[in-house]
Amino acid sequence: MRIPCRACGKRVETREDVPLPPYFPFCSERCRLVDLGKWFNEEFRVGRAVEPKDLGADPDEGLRSD
Repeated sequence: MRIPCRACGKRVETREDVPLPPYFPFCSERCRLVDLGKWFNEEFRVGRAVEPKDLGADPDEGLRSD
């Protein structure tokens, strides 16, 4: 399967019989770091506040007085 790199669009080859590279889903370590830099520079951001349900937590956990 060929998947586009999330930073540059170059196709990354994946096969079931070969482990994924450590920088996957990027084509290289450089592209991985470029993407990380965009997060650090706030060019990318999460579109809404994270809620407890997003983390799989029970929102009422710890509030019960059993």
